[in-house]
Amino acid sequence: MATQDEYRAKAREALEKLQQQIDELKVQANLASAEARDRFDKAIDALRKRQAETRAKVDQAADASGDAWKNAAKQMEEAVDGIGDAFSTLADEIDANVKSAGSAAKAGRKAFLDEWKKQREAREKLIDSA
Repeated sequence: MATQDEYRAKAREALEKLQQQIDELKVQANLASAEARDRFDKAIDALRKRQAETRAKVDQAADASGDAWKNAAKQMEEAVDGIGDAFSTLADEIDANVKSAGSAAKAGRKAFLDEWKKQREAREKLIDSA
């Protein structure tokens, strides 16, 4: 169970960093035109919802046992990859709409994705060792 707790802690930490980057993306999106801002707000809300759903998957993975735990953890990894893709798409849209703000959004996205990928090996070892 310690492995699952360690995995949950690492995944939660990564998701907290994602939340910070989404918050920064929101700040940058607020610099866009009113029409674009409404579209960005909806997309950011969708990212936040997916992030919250993924946080719940982290808890489900940690509460499961054996292969169920490993499968749930791998699904969570895929879910965060999907969030990263959606984040990238949105950051690109903001970049196209508000050049300087978009650059900051892209930097935030890159920081999150780099950290996520950097920590992947450690999380995968925890999955495999359970």
